[in-house]
Order: sequence, then structure tokens, then C-alpha cells
Amino acid sequence: MRMRTMTCLVLAAAASAGCGKSEARERMSTQAAPAVPLETAAPTPPTPEPAKPAEHVELTLASVGNTMTFDKTALTVPTGAEVHLVFKNNSTMSTLPHNWVLVKSGTEAAVAAAGLKLGERAGYLDVSDHDVLEHTPLAKPGESTEVTFTAPAPGKYPYICSVPGHYMMMKGVLTVTP
Repeated sequence: MRMRTMTCLVLAAAASAGCGKSEARERMSTQAAPAVPLETAAPTPPTPEPAKPAEHVELTLASVGNTMTFDKTALTVPTGAEVHLVFKNNSTMSTLPHNWVLVKSGTEAAVAAAGLKLGERAGYLDVSDHDVLEHTPLAKPGESTEVTFTAPAPGKYPYICSVPGHYMMMKGVLTVTP
């Protein structure tokens, strides 16, 4: 585009000076093209690969009848995954509410003791406790409850029911893989 404009200007100047098109062309071919500075740009860095969308994992877990046990004592998810866990309380006894609580390793007893102090109104769980990583609300017999969370760093994380007396038998391990 720039060259075409320049040619038209030179031809117009030549016409007004009284020379023909052939003379103008000859002048243009003998004249050096004006120097156009090249842009000096830094090399383009490689385009980063688009972020991999978080994997979505569906987990189901249940209590075993009128016992204080989970039907699964081992669960596995990849780190960073969006985890949706549905917990079903299969008990038929009104004295067996349950929950699912993911805790830091070695803190099961302390989390259960803190929940005992708060009682049923708080769902037997201190949700402000830094040792509690994730949890479901308390589920009465026959009810289901759920939680969605992002899987933590790779490692093994215990899960328990924090209802008084349950955590020692109602437990399992969530393994988070890299």
C-alpha cells in the first residue's frame, strides 16, 4: 500500500514537471527505495499450553446398615480434581446419625473430641477446626448428604464419622495421587 502511494506521488510529480510516464518509471528504477526501519521485536516466547481442565470425580459412600462402618474404607482421587462425594446413611435406627469428615493425618481423635463438645446441634463437628479439611453435614438414618471440594495435595488423608464413639470404627483413607 505504501509503495503504491509513493508511485502515484512520483508519477504526479513527474507529470507536473513535464516528463512522461516512461521517464518517471526510469527515475524510479534508478532511485533507491527509501529505507524503512525494520521493527526489532523480541523473540516471541513459546505459547504456554492451555491449562488442563480439572478432572471431575464422583464418589459414593454409605454406612453399612445399623453398624458404625463405612462401606468403603479406601477412596482415591487425583490432586486438584473437583470431587463430588455423596454419602448415604443406611441406618434404620434413629440413634445412628452419621457424617463424613476428611481430616489431617493423626487428628482423628482431636476432631472427634472437639465435635463431642459441640454436640448434635453442631453436627458433632467444629467446622472452624483447621484439622478438618472437608465434611458433609450430619445425615439422619435414611438420608443422603453431599459435599463438593477440590482434592488437596498428594498424600493419604483419613476420613471419619465424627459422631461420638463412631470415629474409631467408622473410618477410611482418601489417597490423593499426583
